[in-house]
Amino acid sequence: MKKLKVLVVVCVIVMLVAFLAGCQTKKVLIVGTEATFAPFEFVDEKNNIVGFDIDVINYIAKELGEKIEIKNQPFETLVESLAAKQIDIVIAGMTITDERAQKVLFSKPYYNAHQVIVVLESDTTINAVEDLADKVIAVQVGTTGAMEAAGIKGADEHPQLKQFKRVNEAFMELQNGRADAVIIDAPVAKNYMAKLGGMKYATAPFTEEEKFGIAVHKENKDLMDKINKALDKLVQSGEYDNFVKKWFE
Repeated sequence: MKKLKVLVVVCVIVMLVAFLAGCQTKKVLIVGTEATFAPFEFVDEKNNIVGFDIDVINYIAKELGEKIEIKNQPFETLVESLAAKQIDIVIAGMTITDERAQKVLFSKPYYNAHQVIVVLESDTTINAVEDLADKVIAVQVGTTGAMEAAGIKGADEHPQLKQFKRVNEAFMELQNGRADAVIIDAPVAKNYMAKLGGMKYATAPFTEEEKFGIAVHKENKDLMDKINKALDKLVQSGEYDNFVKKWFE
């Protein structure tokens, strides 16, 4: 009887140790983003990465019962990092494109946007996309804005196409007179125009509607199914509308 009690105690201890070890080694999901794309993701005055996308992914993580770690890195590296399994999720105001979808698995769309052209308020020469043919355009490298600019210039690399790792650098180039226009998503343009001043839209949005998606590795269909279900719940709960009001209105 005494031996049986000892055996039971030992089994309980082993199970407890295994349980605690499992808790300690539970994987933290690494979420890649590029934190100059306000109001989707940016660094606030307390040095925290915040924004619409961050609220969305935090809601999803809570629904999934997962812990996440936000990793800030250049936008053009996000897809490759995900494909190489260096990160687990990407949420970065990323447009769903056929080219990207060949490398990663996208969620259902969670936000729709258009590209716009931003110029200085004093500019009177740019009133249509065609007017950019002989102008210097600043963009963030790897974005759909960069793709549109490359289409206008007829090449990915062109002396009148300036590509920057961060969105704010493109806007600073415009503000300092070293670029004639910035092509970027409308909500981001609105944010930087309000912050910097002295800028305006050259035209109405000039592209078809783009759809933003959350990305995971191609093989991680189980995680994507959970993300899509969490997105559905986010919308149905009304919390999505709260996030929109918080960051865009």
